Amino acid sequence: MATVPPHSWFQNSSHRPKHLINISIALRLSDLHFHRKRLGLILSSSFHGFYHADQVLGNKEFGRERTILSKPFLFDIFSSTCSSCLCFFSENGNARDLENKENVGLETSLSRSSSNGRLWTNVLLAINVLVFVGQITTRGKLMMWGAKINSLIDKGQLWRLATSSFLHANIGHLMVNCYSLNSVGPTVERITGPRRFLAVYFTSAIASSIMSYWFCTAPAVGASGAIFGLVGSFAVFVLRHRSLIKDGKHDLYHIANVIVLNMAIGIVAKGIDNWGHLGGLLGGASMSWLVGPAWSYKFLANNGRSVFVDKSPISLLINRIKGLH
Repeated sequence: MATVPPHSWFQNSSHRPKHLINISIALRLSDLHFHRKRLGLILSSSFHGFYHADQVLGNKEFGRERTILSKPFLFDIFSSTCSSCLCFFSENGNARDLENKENVGLETSLSRSSSNGRLWTNVLLAINVLVFVGQITTRGKLMMWGAKINSLIDKGQLWRLATSSFLHANIGHLMVNCYSLNSVGPTVERITGPRRFLAVYFTSAIASSIMSYWFCTAPAVGASGAIFGLVGSFAVFVLRHRSLIKDGKHDLYHIANVIVLNMAIGIVAKGIDNWGHLGGLLGGASMSWLVGPAWSYKFLANNGRSVFVDKSPISLLINRIKGLH
């Protein structure tokens, strides 16, 4: 939630976000565009097929300890531009069986991954645009129905904690958030997978609204809290795999700069819900820590490939529960 709705829609709100749009655009576009160009190396590397290859081999995205087979000494795959293949199998799988799988099928799956690796990012972008069209056609009624308004939430209208993240104050607000989502969304979706991506996004959106409800009395709307959650998710991913990621400290430094600068704007300017941003950031980071992925080196396979397992808390918990039956 970056801003509160315009005064024309909420008579009790004195905040006007219009004078902040240019500042927000200048900050977010420059930082996120730079970071996206750098992350392009990640998306074109062998890590590009992370979750997609997993689906080809029949694993579930949650609930199993998964293993990666990568080329030897490929610990800098995050910055590599080669097209090496990563394969996945469940903890009950056999490494030798995977070694005999034809590379053609896997390469085909990775090729398809390049075209649909941002499917849910596109869906969320479309939803935000369509909802804004609905706001215009209903002349603010949709805004009144779904915005985060504390007094109405107190009366039991809890849906506002979720719907407010799909509403925007004006076209500038929408454009800034859509650009930000388009910048960071595909990266998070590709390295975590669609289910984790959606779990992080919606958890961040609700966490953003809850934090705003607790600490900000003004009405608020916007997807920026959920977007901050994606940034938090990526930060957790880099932090977890800093020993595997080349220049991981640089990525963390850049992420910290983006967060601090955006928070600073919220402090010095009116009309930005920093509590919503903070809630989204914490929600996204927490969910990412819970659902992973958290890749950990396990052993070296017979074919010389390094084997990693996902040791995210939820995967370990589900595997432990399965072991009891």
